[in-house]
Amino acid sequence: MSDQFKVAIAGGGLAGLALAVHLETLGIDWILLEAYEEIAPELGASIGLPPNGMQVLDQLGVYDEVAAQAGTGSSVVAYDGDGNKMYDFELLPRMRATHGFDLRFTERRTILKILYDKIQAKEKVHTSKRVNKIEHVGDKVQITTLDGSSYTADIVIGADGIHSPVRGEMWRNAAEDGSKVFGENPGADVMTEYGCTFGISEPTNDLKEGDLRHVHRKDAAVGYIVGRRDIVYWFHFFKLPQKHMGIDFPRFTKEQEKEFTDQDLDRVMTPGTTFGDIYKNKTISIITALPNHRFPRWHYRRIFCVGDAVTKSQPIAGQGGCSALESSVALVDHLYAALKENDMKPLSNEQVEDAFTKTTEVRKERSTTVINEGLLYMKFASWSNFLYRLIDKYIVRLVPKTTMVDLMFSGAAGGYHSNTLPAPVDRYVKGTGEPVSAKKIDEADDEN
Repeated sequence: MSDQFKVAIAGGGLAGLALAVHLETLGIDWILLEAYEEIAPELGASIGLPPNGMQVLDQLGVYDEVAAQAGTGSSVVAYDGDGNKMYDFELLPRMRATHGFDLRFTERRTILKILYDKIQAKEKVHTSKRVNKIEHVGDKVQITTLDGSSYTADIVIGADGIHSPVRGEMWRNAAEDGSKVFGENPGADVMTEYGCTFGISEPTNDLKEGDLRHVHRKDAAVGYIVGRRDIVYWFHFFKLPQKHMGIDFPRFTKEQEKEFTDQDLDRVMTPGTTFGDIYKNKTISIITALPNHRFPRWHYRRIFCVGDAVTKSQPIAGQGGCSALESSVALVDHLYAALKENDMKPLSNEQVEDAFTKTTEVRKERSTTVINEGLLYMKFASWSNFLYRLIDKYIVRLVPKTTMVDLMFSGAAGGYHSNTLPAPVDRYVKGTGEPVSAKKIDEADDEN
């Protein structure tokens, strides 16, 4: 048995890079296998980071870098499909006073690059390495990639997205062992009811940083948030013609993207600007299905999955990336606790099982809540029934604006904080929302 415990991470996205930074900080050996040719490729995806996500990034030591490059969401205005304003409210005062952090928004690749730059041992990051097969060999796992490369580690963590090859190998290993822990047909009950086109556009008309606008209508919702340099990050959610079950998720062509977006190009997003104005200024867009699931079991033997591979929420709530971050640091916390009890020596099968089980138990309830709330918000914004339409058009405007901020970002409360990293330091005074002085932030960092 090797003297050093080693973690193999499959996937160089948000969860995978967060795992690498956390493991490196604690002195746990690791390697990262990324399927793409580069870390942080241009895929057209944006990411919202409510306070709970920013708190984890603060713990990982990259808050300042993220804050310098990500815009702040400051105000929400919602319209109906005919261009009538339904309601509006300011985000920052309430959010800062409640959580001590802002809502941030930028390109996904920006956050990935920041996390990658934080890594010291970049030689441990291997690109063009898509996982093909995982085998348990004694008290190790052997990972083979599509190009024939082979890697050995004590455990493998699948942070490789909704199409996760690691998840597939986890299920295959269990089936070949005769285990029924995942049931007869895992993934068969995964529901996909919605899809979305995400895009990024050049500055458009007089849209300014911080603007967050929504248009709601039956079976669709369109929105945007304006980031740094007035770049527009937009999304067009739509209900699928029919509900899809299973993990062979629907895939779409550019022609289908056009068919869906054409239905809403004339929607008024804000006075003087339609969705069509924003869409014609796009630099990149991607259309994708939006499955909704939380698998009951996230591990088998020495394989564990995090993020979209096992918990997928609707992005309209902005909690997908945050949930992946929370699960990632929770997993490392429990691995580190097990290693400390074992004098930092490699863990037995029983110790690995215990750490994996504890991680799932810690994250299960919150991830379920986030997923359920995300689906509810998606159904509400796309007027899936008459009651939601009635409430959205006529009742929400009567609700206190601070209550609306609390409801819209309910997922930001109660986030998981790592117990092996410095505690997050509020950037705003809770209760007043006033900025915390740089001196006090430095003092808090020193105490950590």
